[in-house]
Amino acid sequence: MCGIAAHFNSNGRATPLDLELIHHRGPDSRGEWTSPDGRCWLGSTRLAIVDLSPTGAQPMTDPATGNVIVANGEIYNHRSVRERIGPGVAWRGTSDTETLLQGYARWGRDVVNHLKGMFAFAIYDAGRAELFLARDRLGIKPLYFTADAIGFRAASEVRMLIDGPQSITAKSISGYLQWGACPERNLLYSNIRVLPAGHALMIGPEGQMKTWRYWPARDAFISSTDNLVRELRSLIDKAVDEHLLSDVPVASFLSGGIDSSIVTAIAAQKLEKKLKTFSVGFDIAEFDETAIAQEIADRYGTEHHRIQLSQEEVIHSVTEAVEKLDLPSVDAINTYIVSRAVASHGVKVALSGLGGDELFGGYPSFRDVPRLKLIARLPRALRRVLGAAASLGERLADLPGNLDAGELARWRRRFFSDEMIRCAGLPNASAPFECPVALPDDFARISWAELTGYLRRMLLRDADQMSMAVSLELRVPFLDHELVEYVLGLPAAAKKKYPGVKGLLVEACRDLLPSSVYERPKAGFVLPMKHWMHGPLAAFVNEGLRETTARQLLPETFVDEMNEAFRRERLHWTRLWSLVVLGHYAKRRQLVRSPDENPAIHSHS
Repeated sequence: MCGIAAHFNSNGRATPLDLELIHHRGPDSRGEWTSPDGRCWLGSTRLAIVDLSPTGAQPMTDPATGNVIVANGEIYNHRSVRERIGPGVAWRGTSDTETLLQGYARWGRDVVNHLKGMFAFAIYDAGRAELFLARDRLGIKPLYFTADAIGFRAASEVRMLIDGPQSITAKSISGYLQWGACPERNLLYSNIRVLPAGHALMIGPEGQMKTWRYWPARDAFISSTDNLVRELRSLIDKAVDEHLLSDVPVASFLSGGIDSSIVTAIAAQKLEKKLKTFSVGFDIAEFDETAIAQEIADRYGTEHHRIQLSQEEVIHSVTEAVEKLDLPSVDAINTYIVSRAVASHGVKVALSGLGGDELFGGYPSFRDVPRLKLIARLPRALRRVLGAAASLGERLADLPGNLDAGELARWRRRFFSDEMIRCAGLPNASAPFECPVALPDDFARISWAELTGYLRRMLLRDADQMSMAVSLELRVPFLDHELVEYVLGLPAAAKKKYPGVKGLLVEACRDLLPSSVYERPKAGFVLPMKHWMHGPLAAFVNEGLRETTARQLLPETFVDEMNEAFRRERLHWTRLWSLVVLGHYAKRRQLVRSPDENPAIHSHS
């Protein structure tokens, strides 16, 4: 696991990027390399996980070809990839980075089709004098880039690509407010883009740029239901087993929920040493699942750590999390709190249950979308009346005319309604739902919407930026791409065959779980943010709101009305919190509204 950076300048000399900005991603070592002609620079900060010796250091050069690589992430099947590469390679070490470099020498750009894992990498092809970059299929690891007069620059974090004060557009602010996080197609910074998941990119010697999608690699996901439970269990077992690849101890987040309990149970059985598990409890939490987590830990003999945090510690972590955001998010706090607590015990690698809800129907969207399809057929005026009756305000009036299940699932994740966006003087920055692969039914399309929307835009980005902020590698076995393809290709009837939430997953892993894990409502730890925003976080809230208006990101009248609605409990805390986070982020990054846009003229009475 690392932080990586690259600068390719076809018209002059490449300039090193400031690796100190991503020291937290790789505190163990750092390295830089510049091509003989000076036009390409690669840099890396390393969190040593696989091959801790100097032979795993980056940037790494292939003596036979002169190719050079910097890579972030883990290639879980790299040992089998080495076997497929064949004889004739004088391996210098045991790192998956070297495997990837030799795989490129063997297969060229097609190397991505041989990889299983989470990754973002850049390879300088010495023979072609070009730069090749790729990102994993599900978008677990980030890769941002910008191209301008001084060439092409790429990095693991946006902060490395920012030069001085920045202006942001109304459209980018709108995108952030609508989704509670910056959509990948419309980051806050208009000159910075993200390489889409499952895509690769090439920069040629003359600066020509080509981007293409390598996943999904087929037209449709269709899976057989023969031996359904056995096949699913086999894929889950294999995914967890592969995610244990490491030369340092692997731990597991153990919340007490279905997904983390399954991952922990399988990992504990496969490891020769005791698995370290961690659950975090809060004196002030509405739900505390640590007792169930302890039951799982006892059952599998893990070295369990129950971390109890006081209200003061958690509140401090809230403000600290906002300060460490690479991109603003309304939902990064919990991930930071857990990651920080686990990293404080000297842990470098931890498993997470992310992805289970998206694949197996754990979210309310799987229940709600069929109802929304019916409601969307009603006249807008009637939908507005229904919305008012259900305390949904204008939201139902905004239902898209497109009755596609994926589109409706995506809509359900919106934080700000069309009316709220209009009142903020912002354009509606929505984009069409895209699904490049044929899926069997609405259940699968909802899964795709959740996987490529909420999960990628918010949960995975938060998991990366918040865990790496404390030098912790977070692994997500449920996002093994072979497992994802299999589950997406199953018909809804197979997933609904067994009762309860995520019934198919529970059935496949029932022998691993005590009934206390799955015979109860979905919980999770809940911070009393509304209470804190009125109390101990009030000054932090007010400062963030002041920055939002002082930098002319939003009209003062709009911010005041949102704040008043929150105080009168007419607005969910996350909506106001998104403005608070934006303000603090803008202050730290010296952001202002684009000069040709004045939000004051859009203020409403």
